[in-house]
This record gives sequence, structure tokens and C-alpha cells, in this order.
Amino acid sequence: MLYAYSLLAPQTAARIRAEFPILDSPAGHTALLVVAADLLQSTSRGNHPELTEPLHALITSVTR
Repeated sequence: MLYAYSLLAPQTAARIRAEFPILDSPAGHTALLVVAADLLQSTSRGNHPELTEPLHALITSVTR
């Protein structure tokens, strides 16, 4: 969740990703997808709409 919310601050997101290498594992990818889906549902209700595009980019990068 922390990483997803930090996507609007690229330096912070990079630091979080570096500090938590588990995010680059299969389990981490699953967690990122679950969080992204949860937050996209929230953005569809008007919460943090600025996260919509970064979350879609995250999903694309994880599912490649």
C-alpha cells in the first residue's frame, strides 16, 4: 500500500522499491496487483483520482 501511494513521488517510490526487494518477487507482484485493484476501486469512487494512471502503469509493469 505504501509503495502504491508513493507512485506520485517517483524518488520516494524508487526508495521504497529498493528497501523492499520482496516487491520484485512473485508474491510481491501478487500483493502489488491486489493493492492496485483495491486502490483503483477507490479511485473510481473519486478518492485520489490522480493515482489512476500510475496504478494502471504499475499493473502493466507487473504483468509483463
